Amino acid sequence: MNSLKVDQLPELYYDVRSRRWKYRDRKTFASIEAVRTQAERYANEEKQALVKLASSYSEGKIDLEQLQRQAAQTIKHIHLADMIRGLDKQSDLTPNKFLLVARNLKQQYSSGKDPLTGERFGLSYLAADIAEGRVSSAQLTNRLRMFGESGKVTFWGTKAAIAKDKGLGEARRILGKAEHCRHCPVYAAMGWVPLSELILPTQKCECRTNCQCTVEFRAPREDACRVPLRDK
Repeated sequence: MNSLKVDQLPELYYDVRSRRWKYRDRKTFASIEAVRTQAERYANEEKQALVKLASSYSEGKIDLEQLQRQAAQTIKHIHLADMIRGLDKQSDLTPNKFLLVARNLKQQYSSGKDPLTGERFGLSYLAADIAEGRVSSAQLTNRLRMFGESGKVTFWGTKAAIAKDKGLGEARRILGKAEHCRHCPVYAAMGWVPLSELILPTQKCECRTNCQCTVEFRAPREDACRVPLRDK
């Protein structure tokens, strides 16, 4: 919880005792709608800051070590903000949501592996490519932009975790309005699948973090159709 107070939502802080956000200046409670709005704005600002690191590095304002460190911190902010955006209510902020963020950040930092190509990815691999002269200024900008969009998997992972807590055991991929890779229509055509088999947007598709798909959740059909027994 402390990392939220330090890193997230400049106008709000998380009050551990009440398990709700408060405005820093007024100390009054903020609605979940206000929290999500601020989280979205903060995530967008951090995405812009992440991309700007490319020009700072190219212009010699920061070195490679500073680029990697600042990018890691900014990506952390984005994932935390996207986790907050995915909350339905403030009490949904539970330890398992932070574990989700931690797992996803580990991949973005150093342990990512593309399930389609088997290629490794992460900031450490980007730094190695830069050090060996394999990344142009334009490529650096694009790769940092894609890192900035990686928070989508945390957002949808949060939504899936909340759906599971609610007993919504089925989900389906919905195609976005943008152009799709060859994989996304296949996943969407599967229709409703068990939540455990859901492939989150950005995962196992050539769109990667550019993916514009969304997800819907519902209770399993046998549960939805079940009629409660009346007392005799």
